[in-house]
Amino acid sequence: MSELLSAAATTLGIPEGLVQRSAEARAAETGASVDDILAAWAGGETVETPSPAPATEAPSAPAAPPAPAAPVEEAAAAPEIPTPSLEVPAVPKAPASVGPYEPPVLVGGGDDPLLVLVGAVALFVVMVLVGLVGPSLPTAAQGARTSEIAFTTEGEEGRALYTKLGCAACHTQMVRPVVADVGLGAVTLNDTNRVLGTRRFGPDLADVGSRL
Repeated sequence: MSELLSAAATTLGIPEGLVQRSAEARAAETGASVDDILAAWAGGETVETPSPAPATEAPSAPAAPPAPAAPVEEAAAAPEIPTPSLEVPAVPKAPASVGPYEPPVLVGGGDDPLLVLVGAVALFVVMVLVGLVGPSLPTAAQGARTSEIAFTTEGEEGRALYTKLGCAACHTQMVRPVVADVGLGAVTLNDTNRVLGTRRFGPDLADVGSRL
């Protein structure tokens, strides 16, 4: 064996110890003897590794028989319905105009300047009557709000004293009929019960000649 080992080591060019271990491993793998492997390596041959036995295939389950196909009933052929043919009448085409083409002209409504002038004059007259003539006409109203409550004794005495002494010259209770004073509103109430002779209304003496 030592001669085979030396020859194999010389042939392979590797140490004898490594060749010994490799031969033992190959012998365990292939089932051959160590001497046979060393002899093969010494002659430059390779030991064929037996191929493993093919694994037995498990028997496959029998395939299920195909289901019987259901009988296909032939559909009864539907009776053919004749389609009525519709005839579309031809639309007569209008003959093309041969004469010269005239573009359309827009015509507006009639204008009456006299009517506009009469309306403007009438509007001016109405404004003059409402704004100037109407307010200047005299009226039967006294122009002041009054109270229907009966005067007391003190009220009657105060009214008589107010009239006798001419208090209205400086302490008037009347709204002055001036157009500029219209927006000021009423200053006092004329002939109001429980007021005349008791409380003084109207402008003070220091405001004489003013609009207060």
